[in-house]
Amino acid sequence: MNRSTLHAILFCLLAATATGYPASEGANKASAAAISAAPFEAGTGSVDITPTGEVILAGSPTLKKTSTVAIPLFAKALVISASGQKVAIVTLDTLKYPMSLALEARKRIEQNTGIPVGNVIICASHTHSGPLWTSYKDRLITPICEAVNMANRDLEPCKLGVSKGKVEGLNENRRVVKEGTTWNRWQLPPAEAERYPAEGPADPEVEVLAVVGKDGRYKAILFNYACHAAYNHSLTISADFPGEVRKHVREQLGYDAPTLFLTGACGDVNPTIGTKGEDFAEKLGGEVLRCAGQIEFIAKPAVRIESRQEEIAGREHPVFNQADVALKWPGQVEHYQMSYASMKLQEKPAYPCPLTGIRIGDDFALVTCPVELFNGIGMSIKKQSPFKYTMVVEQTNGAHGYVPTAGAFAGGGYETWYGLHSYLSTQAGEIIEKESVDILKRLKSEN
Repeated sequence: MNRSTLHAILFCLLAATATGYPASEGANKASAAAISAAPFEAGTGSVDITPTGEVILAGSPTLKKTSTVAIPLFAKALVISASGQKVAIVTLDTLKYPMSLALEARKRIEQNTGIPVGNVIICASHTHSGPLWTSYKDRLITPICEAVNMANRDLEPCKLGVSKGKVEGLNENRRVVKEGTTWNRWQLPPAEAERYPAEGPADPEVEVLAVVGKDGRYKAILFNYACHAAYNHSLTISADFPGEVRKHVREQLGYDAPTLFLTGACGDVNPTIGTKGEDFAEKLGGEVLRCAGQIEFIAKPAVRIESRQEEIAGREHPVFNQADVALKWPGQVEHYQMSYASMKLQEKPAYPCPLTGIRIGDDFALVTCPVELFNGIGMSIKKQSPFKYTMVVEQTNGAHGYVPTAGAFAGGGYETWYGLHSYLSTQAGEIIEKESVDILKRLKSEN
């Protein structure tokens, strides 16, 4: 008996326990009949966006070029339909995706599928081992739209379920407090960095939304985890740890269940120093599968969306903090001086900040923001959420750079230096937290 067949049998037994489907030779037929009558429809689409030639890897202040592929890059889409509403969730293996292009893609998706702009979210995985949108012929608009078109054509009755788990030891807060000021761990020798306390938390939770098709197989697995996609330090193109999880899930299941990664609040959270790809595959991939195997099926076919656009002020009195840069990252003074000057040339009084909440059923919701949100803010949003299961998703429908906690600015450090990567108000975190919690509460109050 091969692994695929064994897993199918185990899944039918699980379905019998979790849903009341009979565990007999007619289990598959019974499952198919029950799912055919399910109030949810779901479809998936996937487009390979792996470069075919040499590209510049994003996510590093130093120039890195390569054409070697370690783990392919994808644009993946999940469309969910219920109660007269459709939502499209797109995951994109790239460092970041600007608001103007995300809006253009969302408008074209609405034209092609009828899914409203406000019901579409496009989340960048933040892999540091892929090119920026500028390396692609049409800035990734076509593959994003095609993935959603495929998913919309693929709609069929499904059951959805949610679960959450925990993975210890894979992620860590990358900011440590040394003698009253904050350093990134990579700016200190590893042994020294370990002696100082972390400035903030690193959330070990992983949340999972799984879609089950008529055949009892997973049609899609969506997971949310807070960690920079930056373990891969080799000169290769790679989807980083989300790609490792995808491979592990496919290998263990014996078939290709589309696995979509929604980036958690990880502005100050990195892979634990020394963590390897196989660690993410086995520990995080294993936990995603364990969670998928014990999902709590969603009974109520509610799909609700709350979209709003906040205007967030720019940084108060921006300066180039040359002393802090020279102390903590002396080799990058010129780079961050140029980043500061470039940001000053395009500085605005305020910046649009789209926030989206999606509720599915009574106990699950996700809320998104277009920034690199510090982990403590994300954990606070989850703690205040009225839902049993909540995903906080960053790098979505835009890319406005780092949003530290208000207190983190006092310690300084890379994420607080004004420039192309950090330019919003020091109060941006409080605003996003307040509005995100309000979105979740409003979604919960709707019938």
